[in-house]
Amino acid sequence: MASAMSSDNPTMHRALLISEILSNIISYISVDDRPGVWPVEYVTSSAPTLFALALTCRAFSEQALDALWNNFKGVEPFMRCAGITSAPQKGLQQDKDYPIILTEAQLAIIARYGYRVRSLEVGMNYWRRNHLAQSFLRTIAGSSKVLVPNLRSLEIGFPCELLYLVPPLLGPHLQHFFISVRNYEKDNHHLRTVFQCLPLCCPSLESITVLKSYHLFRERDAPFVLPMSHAIQKMQKLRSVTVPAITKDTLVYLGGLSSVTDISSHLPTGIDLEDILGSSRGQILFENVDSVDWEIKEWRDVEVFTRLWPHKLTSMTLRSEAKFDPSLLQGLCDSLHVRDAFRNLKYIYLSESFPCRLSSSTVITIDTIRPLFYLSQLRVVDIDTRSCMSIGANDLVEMAEAWRYLQVLLLNKTDGSMSGAAPIPQWITVPEVVKFIELCPSLKKLCIGITLSTVDCDYDMDKASLCALGPCNSDSRLEALTLKYPRDEEYIRHTYSSDFEILFSKLFPRVNQFHPFEELRILQSDSIEPHNSTHSNA
Repeated sequence: MASAMSSDNPTMHRALLISEILSNIISYISVDDRPGVWPVEYVTSSAPTLFALALTCRAFSEQALDALWNNFKGVEPFMRCAGITSAPQKGLQQDKDYPIILTEAQLAIIARYGYRVRSLEVGMNYWRRNHLAQSFLRTIAGSSKVLVPNLRSLEIGFPCELLYLVPPLLGPHLQHFFISVRNYEKDNHHLRTVFQCLPLCCPSLESITVLKSYHLFRERDAPFVLPMSHAIQKMQKLRSVTVPAITKDTLVYLGGLSSVTDISSHLPTGIDLEDILGSSRGQILFENVDSVDWEIKEWRDVEVFTRLWPHKLTSMTLRSEAKFDPSLLQGLCDSLHVRDAFRNLKYIYLSESFPCRLSSSTVITIDTIRPLFYLSQLRVVDIDTRSCMSIGANDLVEMAEAWRYLQVLLLNKTDGSMSGAAPIPQWITVPEVVKFIELCPSLKKLCIGITLSTVDCDYDMDKASLCALGPCNSDSRLEALTLKYPRDEEYIRHTYSSDFEILFSKLFPRVNQFHPFEELRILQSDSIEPHNSTHSNA
């Protein structure tokens, strides 16, 4: 191929020898990064293309191999290259657990490709008992070698009894560490060992994410919090910390790190916040933190947080374990708009956790959140309750006038209702949604409740008339739209099922609502009864 290009088109040949140009071309060939957006059956793996490109000539080989090995799930590719296994492992291995003895030649092959890997994910599919990969990693651990020395991102998701296999994956260049803690037991020391190894093996670590499984959800002080907190206090380059909970001393340590910009954890108690943020402490904390994500247990702790937080935030998430009380929520909104620390908020997320009961009697009105209208810099507003929100057409106009830069508006996107609720039932019609979108030219994503009861009055639903309807001519940037309608209007959706597709394609021409795996669907039933909720069914 190289010789043919040299004789037929020498200019193209010389251009491809420029590494920047070749790198740009290869960047368009990604290895299976589309699952989750597209169903698997729609995805053709680009690995064979990169492999063929690596075999084309030596000039292409290095960059093509780097792209091919950049992102992997599991360690089986190393085992196949080293001749330990001869084919991809389709199912779980039933072989007896036996040690693997690697030759120097096999270690050299593993090292040749291991240094190219930048992102690695190992999960439950790779870590069953008697799986050959366990023996392989035990052998690597025994050789004191780091399997992937240039690894930048590592995601771990297997039971705690197998966490002793993690150290061979930790390297000096690791920047992002993610682990999902499952079936933790107090006498299990493997997770503690992992936390102890992180500061020693990964001095460049910038972000740590620790998630806990559902059965540990209610434990505010899970058994691993203390060793995890001690480990965090030895990490000096952290920028982002997402953990279930941390000790007060560790939060103070993070507040003193100039590199930390994002913190996500359980909101400390009001007493601890008074001690951390009170005027008696001489040290200036959280100077560069611009994003916080707090899980709330008691609303009185939120009051202390909003009163004492010392520096300006651009993003704030509050996830409540307690039911949103409209008066408490309004008090929070009042506190946000009167304090300078929150005046520049661009992203605000308020949500109730799924253990909260679905309620049709609790009603959140526009007056509850109206103080947020003073936060004129808001780009993203995501309020996800398990109650009713009563928002009318005039309220939407008020939102559009207050939030000039609004890009995302999500109201009760999960389980709550947007149906007409007492004391003053209000319904938003499709034309009123269209008007709101026109008033928000920067809006890209919208989730809101509507009524379908007036659609046949607002539009001629005859199929021929809909087909003749011209696309809405606006400057809207809307890309994703969810319209939630009351459950008792399901018959209307069925009556005009195909006609709705035509209508919405004309009203919102830039919304790709018919994507084969669209996360936000154009229509989604609205239910407020517990036995109909997703989480209750689960």
